[in-house]
Amino acid sequence: MVRAAELHRDRWEDEQELANAIHGTVVGAAVMVAASLHGSLGEILVTVLVTLLVYWVAERYAHLLAAGVRGRRTGWKETRAAIARVVREGWPMVEAAYLPLVVLVVTYLITARLTVAVVASLGMSTLLLVALGYLAARRAGATGGGALGWAALSGVLGLATVSLKLFLH
Repeated sequence: MVRAAELHRDRWEDEQELANAIHGTVVGAAVMVAASLHGSLGEILVTVLVTLLVYWVAERYAHLLAAGVRGRRTGWKETRAAIARVVREGWPMVEAAYLPLVVLVVTYLITARLTVAVVASLGMSTLLLVALGYLAARRAGATGGGALGWAALSGVLGLATVSLKLFLH
């Protein structure tokens, strides 16, 4: 885990990447709640990943359209590079789902109980939101209590999805 964190310490370094990661974490958790009501482990995994991919494509497509509306038109080679850059920028939305989905699978393999695995995964999503909120606040210049406040506020989003899961079951 520490090695994985080391490899990605420079990931999600700007505000848009952090925003995409937070958005992907919240959407992934909410979709997991909905899919877990009637789905199997495989169905939950596929539903979360496909939904996030659709959100990612839609969001990136919207950014590309907006760039065209703003009149940023260049030659084909430059346009291809710009398109590739815009598409890569949004990928943290999908990347943010990896860790909660790994927790879902590992917990299910250990317990053989899908509800326990989903709650554990939602707990990881909540911890991830807290960490992302803290990271975003620190990078924005917040110190001590301010960064912790933003982390707590981000965690509320995760707690809302856990509450939704517990309420629906």
